[in-house]
Amino acid sequence: MITIPKPIPGFQAQTLDGEVVLLHPTNAVILHLNQTGALVWQLCDGIRSVHEITMLLSDAYPEARKQIEADVPQIIQQFSEQGALFKE
Repeated sequence: MITIPKPIPGFQAQTLDGEVVLLHPTNAVILHLNQTGALVWQLCDGIRSVHEITMLLSDAYPEARKQIEADVPQIIQQFSEQGALFKE
């Protein structure tokens, strides 16, 4: 389980046709992100822990706290499985 998500160099989040995608041009990887996924990706900096990311988003969106607490670890796991984050 990743505790401090660190992006693989080269991945970029871009908006294409109103949809946020995470792509790595060299590795030909494209991930489609929802709003929560895009926010989580922006906070994955190799310094913040999963807990810190969860708390930042929960503080910003207190009405969705329970959903955020469930979603953030899952999203980070998906990023890892798709090769966008270093595995610990």
